[in-house]
Amino acid sequence: MRLTFGRFVFDSRLRAVFAGDAKIELSPKAFSLLEALIEAKPAPVPREVLFDRLWPDTYVDPANLHNLVAEIRRALGDTDHQIVRTVYGVGYGFDAHDASQARSSSRFVLWVRNDVFPLALGETIIGRDPECAVVIDSTDVSRQHARLFVSEDHVTVEDLGSKNGTFVSGDQLTAPRVLRGAEDLAIGRTPVLLRKRGSLKSTATAGNRPVKAGGRSS
Repeated sequence: MRLTFGRFVFDSRLRAVFAGDAKIELSPKAFSLLEALIEAKPAPVPREVLFDRLWPDTYVDPANLHNLVAEIRRALGDTDHQIVRTVYGVGYGFDAHDASQARSSSRFVLWVRNDVFPLALGETIIGRDPECAVVIDSTDVSRQHARLFVSEDHVTVEDLGSKNGTFVSGDQLTAPRVLRGAEDLAIGRTPVLLRKRGSLKSTATAGNRPVKAGGRSS
């Protein structure tokens, strides 16, 4: 099987991934994981199926799978998780469409202190889990805390059953809410400001650490 996605070429016969003439370094297990995801595309592959394929009849720490996914993403520069997609509650998928072209940018951004994070059209998950699109490394933030769905003219925000809540202008969300302009949000105790591109930044004063897009929790 040979597949071209973006600037990369996956070749199962050669057991290699190339970027132009350069070979991308992947461990054998990481290559097998990528192969399994490509074979199943566009459907996600459940974690249990991946464990059976990669470590048959062997119990391994669940973190091993996450580490392989992280290895693939690092090797492919997939910081936005557009090539290897996390399907929460299921497993992982290979998104051929997003792999060949990045999601379009929207009119909206998130501000946290001095950091600004442009939002792409579509879904953005905010939480403590290092696989979230926007990671907040704080103990009051749930692993998958809130979901933003961004369209051309509005953002829908939804709490994902978090322990400490998601707030819009001080009101705790009990159902998804449509936002069309500048709003002051809070993810747990962390202030997050939704703004349109080019608008002036307001000041967030809470003492939590800033959001890191695609970062890791410690």
